[in-house]
Amino acid sequence: MVKTKVDSEELILDAARKVFTRKGMTGARMQEIADEAGINKALLHYYFRNKKQLFDAIFDDVFPRFIPALIQILNSDNSIEEKLSHFVSHYIDEFSHKAYIPVFILNEIHQNPERLASMSMAIEGMKTSRFMVQISEGIETGLYHPIKPAHLLSNLISLSVFPLISQPLLTRVFQMDDKEYMQFLEEKKKLIPELILESIKRN
Repeated sequence: MVKTKVDSEELILDAARKVFTRKGMTGARMQEIADEAGINKALLHYYFRNKKQLFDAIFDDVFPRFIPALIQILNSDNSIEEKLSHFVSHYIDEFSHKAYIPVFILNEIHQNPERLASMSMAIEGMKTSRFMVQISEGIETGLYHPIKPAHLLSNLISLSVFPLISQPLLTRVFQMDDKEYMQFLEEKKKLIPELILESIKRN
């Protein structure tokens, strides 16, 4: 039984994350969120007056945790190889049991383009990172093929996110149990940086 306000709010937020991930803000209903949380609608409205307030609380909690650690990795003094490895490992470790987060953000981008302002700032932070400076220096010295930041960053992010958001498909098609799937993710931590490096390095 829920005993504190903090417990009640977390219960509601957990339920809302699931519903918003499935349906986005437009398709979600407060009653559905209340049902998911196992509470009545009146209690839901006691903590969150409307759907927008609830959605904003979740988005403001999710997005700030999604980007800063990744930008910190890209701005470190490590080598390109180390940064790629740390980026992918951190991404997979952080979201392997919370795949709803990137799905949640992608859904919100599509359904509410006004959210792109905060997204754009995050991407700009990646684009101007020390990582991209190192890539530019490598291109100038002939170490790397010329590649646009948009291609490099989108390749890195998409290769990292797809194994997480497609877990139901991958485990069914390749007949993996939970243990085999986690091993698959561990292998991805090594494979993805290698693929990125192979795609940009000159022979």
